[in-house]
Amino acid sequence: MPDAPSPSAILAVSQRPAVAASRRKWWSGAATALIMAILVSMTVATADWPNLKVSRWDVFGYYLYLPATTVYDDLAELKFIPPLLDRTALTNRGNPANPLGNYEVSRAQTNPDRYVIKYTMGQAILWWPFFQAAHFYTRHYGAYPADGYSAPYQLALYLAGLSYALLGLGLLRRVLLRYFSDQLSAIVLIIIYFGTNYLSYSVFRSLYSHNSLFMLHAATLLLVSKWLERPHWRYTLGLGLTTGLAVLIRPSEIIILLVPLLLGVATLADLQARFRLARQHGGQVALAALVAGVVNLPQLLYWHRMSGHWLYDSYPGEKFDFLNPKLVSGLFSFNNGWLTYTPVMVLALLGIGVLWFERREWFWLLAAYLPLHLWISYSWWCWWYMDSVGSRTMVQAYPVLALPLGVCLHSLWQRGLRVRVATVAAVLVCIAINVLQTWQARQGIYVTENMNSRYYGAIFGKTYVSKDALMKYDANEATPDLNALQAEQVYYNDFSQETGPAITSAFGGLRPPACLVDAQHPVSPVFTGTVGQLSLHPGDFVEGRIQAFFPQKEYDINAMPRLIVQYQHPGETSAYKWRGARITNKVGETVNIWGGTAGVWDEVKLASKVPHDARPEDEIRVYVNSTSSKLPLYVDDLTVTVLRVAH
Repeated sequence: MPDAPSPSAILAVSQRPAVAASRRKWWSGAATALIMAILVSMTVATADWPNLKVSRWDVFGYYLYLPATTVYDDLAELKFIPPLLDRTALTNRGNPANPLGNYEVSRAQTNPDRYVIKYTMGQAILWWPFFQAAHFYTRHYGAYPADGYSAPYQLALYLAGLSYALLGLGLLRRVLLRYFSDQLSAIVLIIIYFGTNYLSYSVFRSLYSHNSLFMLHAATLLLVSKWLERPHWRYTLGLGLTTGLAVLIRPSEIIILLVPLLLGVATLADLQARFRLARQHGGQVALAALVAGVVNLPQLLYWHRMSGHWLYDSYPGEKFDFLNPKLVSGLFSFNNGWLTYTPVMVLALLGIGVLWFERREWFWLLAAYLPLHLWISYSWWCWWYMDSVGSRTMVQAYPVLALPLGVCLHSLWQRGLRVRVATVAAVLVCIAINVLQTWQARQGIYVTENMNSRYYGAIFGKTYVSKDALMKYDANEATPDLNALQAEQVYYNDFSQETGPAITSAFGGLRPPACLVDAQHPVSPVFTGTVGQLSLHPGDFVEGRIQAFFPQKEYDINAMPRLIVQYQHPGETSAYKWRGARITNKVGETVNIWGGTAGVWDEVKLASKVPHDARPEDEIRVYVNSTSSKLPLYVDDLTVTVLRVAH
C-alpha cells in the first residue's frame, strides 16, 4: 500500500496533464470500482426488462429506427406501430393529430403519406451493436419472436444503458487523473455520482440521451487533452466520432466543440496559438470534421427522403424561445430546478470563479460553455423537462463541470481545518439528500416535476407519503388550522334526489345511490355559490368533501379524477383560482403518488383559501371532474363547508 498522503497533497491540482502518470492510482481506482459495483448492483436489482417495458416513452422514439429498418422494413409509413402499441402500450396513444396515435412520430409536413420520427438517430446508432446481437439471437434461437420488442431486445437495451454508464465513469476518471491528484479525482467522482442526479440517469433512466452524452463528453475531454499534448490522427478520428455522435443525439450539443477550441486557452495569445496548431495539423482537423459529417449524414438523408428537405423540424409545435429563457426557474424552481435538487453543484459554479485566479486556462471554456448550455436548455418550451429527476438537461454537462468542481474543492482544502470540516460536512449532507431522494423518486414519493415547496417540505427525509402531503402536491395550499377556524356546512348532496343516467346503484349494492363519473359523465353535480352569499372574506377557506369508490385503479397521475374548488368572476369562462385534488390516490392505503386502493370507500377532501382579491359577486364551484380517465369513479356525499377565521 502507498504511504499516507499529506493533507496538502490529498487534493492537489496538477499544473499540466499526466504529471503523475507513472504512479498507481489507488484512491480513484477504488472509488471507480465502488461506484461501478453499486451501479451494476442497482441495475440488476431494479431491472425492468423482463416486463418488456424498457423501450417506453422517449426511448420508444429513440429506438424506433432500429426495428423499423431491420425488422419491419417500414421506415416511411411505420404501419407496424398501431398494432404494436395495442399489444404493448409502450407509449402514449393520445395524439389526435397523428393517425398513428403517438407523439414520437409526426406526419411529414411536405408529404402527408410519410412519417418522421421525432428524435434524431444518435441513440439508435449507439444501441445498434446491442440490437444486432439480440436480433441474431432471436432469429437463430426461436424461443422469442424476432419482432424488435421481445425480451432479448429489451435486455440488449438495458445492457446498452449500463455499458455506456460504466464507460462514461471510466473515461471521466481518466480525464480527472490528467489534472488532479488521485485522491481529488476519487472525491470528484464520488460527488458527481452520488451527489447529483447522474445517479438516477445512470441506472433508472440510463437509456435517456443524457447518459450517452455524459459518456461522449467525457471522451471528448480526454481526446482533446491527449491531442493537445501530442497531435495524432487517432485522437482526431475519435473526436470526430464523439462530437459527431453528440450532435446526432442532440443538435444543441454542438457547443461541445468549445472544448477543442478553448480547453487550455488562458489568453488571446493562447487562442491564436490554438488556431496556428489547428492550421499546422489541418489534415487532422479536416479528418475530424469529415468523420463528424459522415456520422450525421444518415440523419440528413433520412430527413430528405421523408420530407424532401435536408434539414427538417421534427418537433412540430415545440420550440425554443431564446429571447425569454427561464434561467431562474430552471436553476432554482421546485419544478425540476437544477440547484434545488443538486445543490452540491454550487461548488462547481463557485469553482468557475476560482478558475480565474488558479486555472485561467480552463476559465474561458467554462465561461463560454456553461452560459450557452444554460441559455439553450432553459429556452426550450418545456424548460422543466418532463419525466425528470431534477434538471436532466444538466447531466451531460457534468464532465465539463468536473473541472471547476475539483478546483473549488482544492481551494477550499487550502483554507484551514474549519473550512475543510465544513466542506466535508456540506458535501456529505448533499450526498445523503441526493441518495435518499433518488430512492424516494424510485418509490413514487419524490416527484420533482410539478413539485412545490409545500410538498417538498412534507416529504423531506420521509420514507412514506401521507394524504395531507399528497394534498400539498395537488393543491399547493397550506393546511387550514381547524382550531383557528369556525366550520359551517353550506351544501350536502347524497344524490338521493338526483336523477339521470349518472345516478346509479349498479356497482355491487354499495352505498346506493351514487354519482358515476367517467368518460361519458365527466362532471358530477356542481355546487355553485358566491363569495357574498357565503359571507366569505380573504383568509377563509372553502372545503369540499366526497366519499369515493372505484372498481379499477387509475395509475396515470395526469388522468386521475379530481375534486375541484374554483373561484370565477361572473361572466368569465375560466377560473382565476383553481385547485384540484386527485381522488384515486387518496382512497384507501396511500404509499406514493400512484397509491390508492380499488374496491373500498374512503373520504377525500380539499380546502382552498379565499383569494385576497375575491369580490362578493365571484362564483365558487365545487365538483368532481374526470375528463381524462376512461375508468369509472363513484362519488357520494358531496359536502361543502366554509371555514371562517374566528373573530
